[in-house]
Amino acid sequence: MTLRHSKAYLPAVIALGAILVTATAHAPSASGVSNLNIASSSPGGSGPAISVTSTGTITPVIPISTPHAQPELRLISVIETFRRGEIDSALQKAEGLIADNPNFKLAHLVHGDLLASRAGVPMSFQSTEMPTESVNLLIAEAKQRWKHYRTAQRLDRIPESLVQLSPSQKNALVVDLAESRLFVFENKDGRPSLLGDFYVSGGKNGAHKQRQGDRKTPVGVYFVVDRLPGEELPDKYGPVAFPVDYPNEWDVRHGRTGGGIWLHGVSSNTYSRPPLDSDGCVALSNAELELVAPLLEEGSTPVLIGNGVSWMPVDKMAQRRAIIAGSIEQWRMDWESGEVDLYLGHYSDEFRGRGMDKKRWDAYKTNVNRNKRFIEVELDDLSVFAHPHESDMMIVSFRQQYESDRFSSNASKRQYWRLEQDGRWRIISEENI
Repeated sequence: MTLRHSKAYLPAVIALGAILVTATAHAPSASGVSNLNIASSSPGGSGPAISVTSTGTITPVIPISTPHAQPELRLISVIETFRRGEIDSALQKAEGLIADNPNFKLAHLVHGDLLASRAGVPMSFQSTEMPTESVNLLIAEAKQRWKHYRTAQRLDRIPESLVQLSPSQKNALVVDLAESRLFVFENKDGRPSLLGDFYVSGGKNGAHKQRQGDRKTPVGVYFVVDRLPGEELPDKYGPVAFPVDYPNEWDVRHGRTGGGIWLHGVSSNTYSRPPLDSDGCVALSNAELELVAPLLEEGSTPVLIGNGVSWMPVDKMAQRRAIIAGSIEQWRMDWESGEVDLYLGHYSDEFRGRGMDKKRWDAYKTNVNRNKRFIEVELDDLSVFAHPHESDMMIVSFRQQYESDRFSSNASKRQYWRLEQDGRWRIISEENI
């Protein structure tokens, strides 16, 4: 792409040049290697400020056949065509993209750059309609979109946080705030299978929400709790919005405040928003939200939000799943045994749950289990997710059927398990859902 050599806009030029440089530094190598070189143009603007060379092609993270909004794929195709030196063809593709998506501001920026290249006149950002701040926001969006397409295929890997989906969870969402991506998974017999992924915007001040009004997006394991139709919302939220259960019990324990964290769309006069642009929510383009929305179920669909996502080979995840499953099963069996000390040994000294600390929990459970002739506990609809930020922590949810000679109940529970220094997984929090 070609830009006017101007001291006032040199930071924008350098940032745009960093799109490929940053991608190469942070992403696994793909099938092709691309280079982007920044060269000084002459004072008269006769030479290109940026030149691109390529020794290969981009390998998308997901197959084109999977659910994915086409505008981003078409934008990448425009850039790839331009990189091959086919300016007229790239222009034709860009014009078609804009005709179909007139509010896609980044596409307009690329189109203007292509026109300047064909005309032999460097592009200028010195327009009152395109101030420096707006240009930098578009460059940030371009950087995130491009970096994603420099990532090697990960179809044989899954996020470390997706340990096990329950039978009732048909789909799961994983948000990577650092990469501005939302990954959508389908539940195939308890194993997540990647359906597609989409560009998203997060909070203006980044990740790790702590308090009301800090304009940060929370990090943790959340669940969709409602579906709000667009006709009942301000235009900026798009066609539908999905609130999640922030703050959850772990957030409350750590004093985090605020609320109203949604997965939602964008206003009708734009296609997408910059990477850091919401008040703490996760925002997709309306077209992409309409692809995702039918997959989400209130009270069931997990939304795992991290500031960076680690991917794990499928076979290693099976080993990880077996370890935590063994701890959960041993907890269940020790509860059934009636040996209270064995059962309480599964709870951390730092346990807090159902309004009790560890000391009060021990006394309560010792009292209720006293002199029972039998205890039977069955667990089903079990899900396990690793916390995206807390190391060695698992969030376990299940339906519990409890039966004894004195009492019977059915309840849904959520536990937080943590690997402690002695090598044992223990429960640090337990709540009824």
